[in-house]
Amino acid sequence: MFFKYFNLKKNNLNDQSLTFYKEIVNHSNNFIKNDISDENVNFNDVFEIFCIVTIFYLKKLKDKNTTNSKIISQEIIDSFVRDLDQHFREQGIGDMSIGKYVKKYVKKFYYRLKILDAVFENNKELDINEYLYKIDTLPKENIDQIASNLKELYNRILI
Repeated sequence: MFFKYFNLKKNNLNDQSLTFYKEIVNHSNNFIKNDISDENVNFNDVFEIFCIVTIFYLKKLKDKNTTNSKIISQEIIDSFVRDLDQHFREQGIGDMSIGKYVKKYVKKFYYRLKILDAVFENNKELDINEYLYKIDTLPKENIDQIASNLKELYNRILI
């Protein structure tokens, strides 16, 4: 109960990571509303956009290369996993099998992180179009616009 007051620096980092996570959610919601038509939206589309925006924030934090940025990155990922868990519970998946579903999507997230990290490292310029075309669920006619908006978002992220 009182332990949270002993480590105030970590609490401040948790607050900062929560702020970043809320920004990620807001940016993702804006993309879903503006770039993907409502009748075609499914969990996989939301997951893909959310992963990309989250990876952008993690990349910006990685570039800072500080101890605090590593802690904040981990807190963002922890929040993401908690949200996945909560989503699947709301879908009615029971306690006995929920770990399997969460694990599947966490693996997908880390796979996307690995791919996009390589894109960042090799190109130094974000070329997300090719990556987005490989995602089967996104509407192909909107991909160029989504990619353009994602590039703009990446450049606007200030950490």
